[in-house]
Amino acid sequence: MPKYKVKSIRSRVLAVLFLTGAIGIIGSFILAMQLERSDQRLYLKNAARSISRSVYELATNGLNSHAFNEIYRASPGFDFSIYRDGVRLFATPGSMNYGSRVSFARIGPSLDVTVIAPKSNPTPLSVELTTVSAIVIVGVLIGAFWVTSIIERAIGGSVKETSRVAQRIESGDLSARLQNTLPSEFDALVSAFDQMAKSLERSDQEQRRFLSDLAHEIATPINAVTGLAIAIADKTISEPKEQTEAIEVITDEVKRIHFLLEDLRSLDHLEVTKAATQTHFNSIELSHNLKRRFQNRAKEKEISLEISYHPCEIAQDKRLIEMIIDNFTSNAIRYSTTKKAVVIEGKRASQNEYSISVTDNGIGIKKENIHKIFDRLYRIDNARDRASGGSGLGLSIARQAALNIGGRIDVESRYQVGSKFTLTFPITINEPELDHQSKPEKLSANQKR
Repeated sequence: MPKYKVKSIRSRVLAVLFLTGAIGIIGSFILAMQLERSDQRLYLKNAARSISRSVYELATNGLNSHAFNEIYRASPGFDFSIYRDGVRLFATPGSMNYGSRVSFARIGPSLDVTVIAPKSNPTPLSVELTTVSAIVIVGVLIGAFWVTSIIERAIGGSVKETSRVAQRIESGDLSARLQNTLPSEFDALVSAFDQMAKSLERSDQEQRRFLSDLAHEIATPINAVTGLAIAIADKTISEPKEQTEAIEVITDEVKRIHFLLEDLRSLDHLEVTKAATQTHFNSIELSHNLKRRFQNRAKEKEISLEISYHPCEIAQDKRLIEMIIDNFTSNAIRYSTTKKAVVIEGKRASQNEYSISVTDNGIGIKKENIHKIFDRLYRIDNARDRASGGSGLGLSIARQAALNIGGRIDVESRYQVGSKFTLTFPITINEPELDHQSKPEKLSANQKR
């Protein structure tokens, strides 16, 4: 059997108020009855005590049936009986029917007098009190109906306005906002809704910009490849040397597209999975691997790699950490001038965190551009990045990888002075016996492999 569902707020409020009113009426009637019955019982008991005293005094002075009958007629509803030594001397007609009636006995050395009071019944006072309570409660219900109607209209209007703005957003108008269109009671809802709309609008703008930049990034090498291919085909480029150079350019441009697509796939995988595979490794192993990967590139630019590390055991996703640090190091070498040093330092940031920083003396980043460097396809220097084969996605990939391992990236930079990128991430530390800061290991361009 399906359950009945109350569909409106007003119905819910009225149902609660009706139930409350019914309970209030019943409760007020019972309370009035109990209070009045208590007072009546006390009154009847006092009256019975007074009658028993009068009857006892008359009986001790001698039996006088006429006087007893006078007392009986003067006390309607009261009955009494008189006994001496267990023998009944006088009794009114209802004296043997106690039922639930109040009685009072006066026992003397020779006489026993029992007075029975009439039953207590509701009086017009209790009925009147209950009626007044019912009228008040009905008035409250009517007022509540009126108030809930006003509330329902206010809530209904707010819901309709929210639905209207939501439909505008759904249809593509991401600039739609609630702002001050709802009552002040809905300020929290308005704030949350408008913040959501702003986030959607910002995400849409970022997506549009990304697609536009991506189209440009792909179109540039494709145009170059197409132009050179046509030139070779129609013999515009006919000299063997020129053809060889053109083929090299075509190969480089195709590689650029390949690397861009690979980076896009990597970024998409990181954003979709949002997962990290935990492995155990030593920071010493991490730094040695880093040195092997970048020593040749550093030598080519006559750049010194200075690596210092704090030995400790790390339980994290080694692949993602190396991906992030490789990006930092690659950028540092790319933007540093010759005969400069790139400093890589690994140390404990706290008891439960480890940090790895990469510092260069390169071109630096302008203050107003620091917040943009993690955007997809953003380049500090477009011409230099394209010439060096950068896709513009490296730092976006690094940021997402850092999020996946529960870490963060901090950037310090001064334009034309240099930059420092620091990855800080949570670790499970088991200190090795050697617990000291080792001396920096240096690899210069003049060192032998």
